[in-house]
Amino acid sequence: MANQPVGLEAWVTDIYADKVLTNTEFQALRDEADMVYEGMSAALPGVPDLPAFQKLADETVQSMQSSILAVKKTKPSEEVKAQVKEGFGFQVAYIKACLDRFTQTL
Repeated sequence: MANQPVGLEAWVTDIYADKVLTNTEFQALRDEADMVYEGMSAALPGVPDLPAFQKLADETVQSMQSSILAVKKTKPSEEVKAQVKEGFGFQVAYIKACLDRFTQTL
């Protein structure tokens, strides 16, 4: 990622272009997400839940990672792997739908 993309859509397009998400791309996106969110939070000092949301987002990702690693240790079947991916995928889709719903009237 020599030339870093600008904007969320550009980031997503760039990191998934080769259908492989590397540790470097993951870390760069995480760092960019923190930087963008912290900038937004600084511009909105009167909104008390902004820092809590960022902390909970980090905790959600950590929980997802530890849960998936625990499943991996069970040596799951392909069917279980698909169920895990779908289950977490639905939770992430729910969060994305909430974002879309709540921000459509901003």
